[in-house]
Amino acid sequence: MEHPERYQGLKFFKPLSRLLGELRERHAHPNRTLHYDEYLILLLLAYYNPVLQSLRGLRKAAGLPWTERNLGLHRTSLGSLSEASHVFDPDGLRRIFLELAGQAQALDAPPRPQGLPEDLRLLAADASLWKLLPRMARALYVGPLTRARKGALKGHFVFDVLRGVPVDAAFTEGATDERHVLPKQLLAGAFYLLDRGYFSFSVLQAFRDAQASFLMRLREGPCVSVVETRARSEAARGAGVVSDEIVDLGKDPARRQRVRVVRARHRAPAPRNLHPQRKRGKHAAYAHEPLDQEWVLVTDRFDLDAELLVALYAYRWQIETFFRWFKNILKCRHLLAESENGLALQFYAALIATLLAVVHTGRKPTKGLLTTLHLYLMGWAEWRDVEEELQRCKSARP
Repeated sequence: MEHPERYQGLKFFKPLSRLLGELRERHAHPNRTLHYDEYLILLLLAYYNPVLQSLRGLRKAAGLPWTERNLGLHRTSLGSLSEASHVFDPDGLRRIFLELAGQAQALDAPPRPQGLPEDLRLLAADASLWKLLPRMARALYVGPLTRARKGALKGHFVFDVLRGVPVDAAFTEGATDERHVLPKQLLAGAFYLLDRGYFSFSVLQAFRDAQASFLMRLREGPCVSVVETRARSEAARGAGVVSDEIVDLGKDPARRQRVRVVRARHRAPAPRNLHPQRKRGKHAAYAHEPLDQEWVLVTDRFDLDAELLVALYAYRWQIETFFRWFKNILKCRHLLAESENGLALQFYAALIATLLAVVHTGRKPTKGLLTTLHLYLMGWAEWRDVEEELQRCKSARP
């Protein structure tokens, strides 16, 4: 077995040296020439080089002198690459993702709001959908998927707002309700920011069982019985808080939950779309103007100020900007696998590629850094150019 130091030829992969060695040891096989660590490197190259957009492209890259000299890769067959997406267990990449997530810290992440307890971890959770071709992931096209969201894959992400990095992910068929996945991702002592799609009495009970806290928008419909109306401070009025109440949610005594409901007026800034007239939906007529919204927020935290809760909910947008990076800039929309197992491998590799950028720069990944890596891997730039871009990212103001 070759020593994992072989990967230091490409310095950007250096933080993975030990982890790649563990992958090879854990999944070594005497009859396999394409190993798990090499497959991960090829997936990472697909995100760091815009030319590589297919398995055939990865096969050609694996046999080039540059990749053999710098990464120790060797020529492999298209069949081996296709088989790898079924053979390797995604849990190996998930462990690497979780370890890097524990190390990464983006200094340009939002600062901790004043009044938020220091020991409280602020997390945002949301799901995103990938539409698949009819021939992909055949298991996703039978059963309930024939009735809703046929041919889709859903990623369920948890994003650490104050560190600026994703910290958990799970992948399911497109018809899976995110409310069924979130309870398995809850961490004790964390504070979750959620949109209204997560509201249900079973989710509220899951937070109690996990000893975690939540702040989410309230759906219309649940029965609300006001127990106490709390006074609004001047700061709360200035933040747009209309009311602050302690209520009992639900008619059934067995499911009833005592929570806090804060109603606030929020003005969203005007979109910066160059062609706002093309925007569809009920707000299309107001595309050039700021949008006035009414937030109905529900939480189990009775100790936090109302104006702080309104400010915290605005932080939920951080996970939306992460989705933009993940799907549009990193181009994780383009899929290389045709099985549920292979898609999970690809998405975990994309998360690892994201965290590598944060580990190197101490900042959220940018399109400029990704472009420099593209040029380096295409041979148009040298490593010192990458180091200069890394230094610019590090010296940028948070």
